[in-house]
Amino acid sequence: MKFSSIAFSLLLLAGCTTGRLEYMTPEGETKFACEVEYTWEPSVDKYAVEYILSYCAKQAAEKGNTVIRRELLELDLSIPKPPKGKQWSFELAKSLHEQEKITDKQYGYIVAHLDLGHDKS
Repeated sequence: MKFSSIAFSLLLLAGCTTGRLEYMTPEGETKFACEVEYTWEPSVDKYAVEYILSYCAKQAAEKGNTVIRRELLELDLSIPKPPKGKQWSFELAKSLHEQEKITDKQYGYIVAHLDLGHDKS
């Protein structure tokens, strides 16, 4: 019984991509923000995490904080336009990804874009 619990826990951890933003305030205090986790499709999840951390990093920098992972500030967070006459949704992105019409990175960025509610602005 104990072995199966450990094996199940490891299986859950293996399918999980996580991240969090570390930054320093102007007063020199280290802080963490935007803890994020995506599960079950690591090739795409890493890009969803990257998108959210980059978005948060840019927000933190705008407020005068120093972002530790400076490369997050340089990422282009643009996503492709959806097919004519459509709006991005999780279903549309998944369908186009399965048809190999968008890359893992594009799919991950679209998922994060939707999760952040950027499709509403």
